Amino acid sequence: MFWQETFLAKRRSEWLKSIVKFQYFSNGSWKDAVITEKTVDGNALKIKTTMADDGTTETIAAVRILDRDGDVAGQMSERIVKKATQGLLTLWEFPLYEVT
Repeated sequence: MFWQETFLAKRRSEWLKSIVKFQYFSNGSWKDAVITEKTVDGNALKIKTTMADDGTTETIAAVRILDRDGDVAGQMSERIVKKATQGLLTLWEFPLYEVT
C-alpha cells in the first residue's frame, strides 16, 4: 500500500469536517435533511440523517452530500418511499480507502 495509515486517517478527518450538508431529491427538487451525526469508522464515512414528517408521501430518488464550499462531494440514485405519516431516519456509509 502506498499511503501511510496515519496520513489516510488525517485525510478522512478532513473529509469529515468538510461535509456540511446532506440532501435528498424528491418531488422534483433537492431538500435538506438534518445531519444528526458524522463519524469516520475505520475506512468508512458514516452519516446519520433525519427527514421530517411533513405530512406528504414522498419517493426519494437520489441523495447527495455537499462540502463547505457548496460543491457536490458525492451523489447516488436511490429509491426510498416515505409515507405521509412517517419521518425518516437513515444511516449512510461511504467507503474511504485506497484500492490496491
